[in-house]
This record gives sequence, structure tokens and C-alpha cells, in this order.
Amino acid sequence: MIIDMHHHMLPLTIDEKALALEAENRSANWGGGARSERINLSVDEIKKRLASNGPDPHGEKLLQRMAQAGIDITILCIVDNVDLGLSDEGALEINRTCAGIASGSRGKILALAGVDPRRKKAPELFRRCIQDYGMKGLKWHPDGGYYPNGKEAYAVLEVAERLGTPLLTHTGPLPLAANRKDQRRSAYAQPIFLDDVSQDFPGLKVIAAHMGRHAWREWAQLAQFRRNLYGDLAMWQIFAVASYERFCRDLRNILDIAGTDSVLFGSDGPGFTALLPNEQFIQTLRDLPRKAPSGIRFTEEEIDAILGGNARKVFGL
Repeated sequence: MIIDMHHHMLPLTIDEKALALEAENRSANWGGGARSERINLSVDEIKKRLASNGPDPHGEKLLQRMAQAGIDITILCIVDNVDLGLSDEGALEINRTCAGIASGSRGKILALAGVDPRRKKAPELFRRCIQDYGMKGLKWHPDGGYYPNGKEAYAVLEVAERLGTPLLTHTGPLPLAANRKDQRRSAYAQPIFLDDVSQDFPGLKVIAAHMGRHAWREWAQLAQFRRNLYGDLAMWQIFAVASYERFCRDLRNILDIAGTDSVLFGSDGPGFTALLPNEQFIQTLRDLPRKAPSGIRFTEEEIDAILGGNARKVFGL
């Protein structure tokens, strides 16, 4: 079984200006150049690929892409940021839409609620998403301006632990957003803050999205001892293709330190699957036991765990 641990719900309408800005942003950060995380795509090609993904109000295009890549289940996420001005009811409406996509997928899509803990009614809003809408967990982007181990965050995490739902939370730096109003501050998203969360909520499964990216060592040294702390490979796909030997070396070190059961496959689609299709990343992972550089060894069992086995345990599937 293959489970994409980390995929974002698309907007319900296409804003051509926003789409062009997003394509330019992704090209500037990941298209061409000499750094190790670059891929040779033009702005126009990136824009075309992004546009082909949506709008997708019922998840039909997502299900088609899943079938093409051989993905059995996708975890669909909502990101909520109060600084962008959305009301509580507006946030609930987006969550209901995401939940509706999941409910119509016959179990192929599971939805994570997006509730910014800075909302005054955040614990109750999150509870409604789980109990009323059938969502399966919580997605946070603390780089929007809050700490995952802060007082407001803990009020929501108490609900999550009580309901038995996992937390997927962003870790690591990000480039500037295409929408400059959507500020991203890496100081809030350092893996070290999850040490408090994993200890103070021992019954909560915590997934560090991206494993902190190049701060993966900080995450891995925590995950070695915090057995309710996990990480996903979202945003690692370009690195895996563009700097294959280094990717293999880093992933081997991660598995040796944090443990094979700590790492989950994720795409951070649709933005990153527009840069590199999931089927290519999955095949790269599948080939590791046979094609990893000399001196670096992976087993089929490890890859099966990463691609789906570990996520099945996290979500009790």
C-alpha cells in the first residue's frame, strides 16, 4: 500500500494572477540553477502543470493522479492562517469542503483539518471538524506566526490527543510566499519545539512535515527518543532526483538515527507534484534497494514501511 501523507486541497477557483505568481515563485526557488534542489522546468511549463491540477471541488483530478501513480490513499490538508482575514465560519466552510472531498472518495482520501490555534474558538472549531465533519487529524503551518508548543496551540492539542487524532505540522524554512501578505517565519517552525509537544502529549502522534528539511538532524535526534514523533518526505523529491547520492546518504542516516518506523512518504502536492510527478519519486524510492550508491544499503521492507506501512499505523488503517 502507498499512502501520500501530505497533499494540500486546491482552491475552488483559479486566479490567473495568483497562478502566474506561484509559477514564478516555484521557478525562482526550484527551477534551474546550480544548487542541489533544482529541476529544469520553465515558468510556463510549471504554470501549465499547476493549472492542470485544478479546480478540483470533488477530488476527481486528484483521484486520477493517484491512480496513475499507484497511490492507494492520500491525506488531504487544509492550511488556516488568521492573519489572512478569514472568519471562523469561512475557515469551517473550507474544512467542510475538504471533508466532503474525502467522504466522496470511498476511503481513498482522508482529510486533515486546518484550524489556526490563534482563533479564540480554535479548540471547539477543531472538535467540530473531527466529530461533525469526519476529518482525521490536524494540519498546522506555525511559520504563519505561532509556536506549536505555545499556550494557544496546547489548548487545541488537548482536544487532538483526547480524540486520538494525529498532528501534521510544518517544520523547516520556506521561500517567500507568492502572496507577500502570507508571511512565513522559520523561527516558529523549528523541529526542537516538537520535543515539548511529543513529551507533553504522549498519546498524540506528531508528524514533522519535511523532517525540518535540511534541519533533519535536529528532528532525527528527537525522533530517536520520542517514539510518537514522525516525519514525512514531502518536498524531498527534487533533492532525490537532482542530488541522488546525497539524498541516499541523508535518508540512510535518518533511518539509522530515527528508525525505519519514523519516516512517511509525502508529496506536498499539488505544488511539488507539478515539479516532479509522484510516480517518479515513488519509483526512485522503490529502486533504492537495487540502485543506491555503493556502500549505502536499503531493504525492501524499509521502503515498504516508508511508502505506506508507517502511515497505516499512524492513522490506524
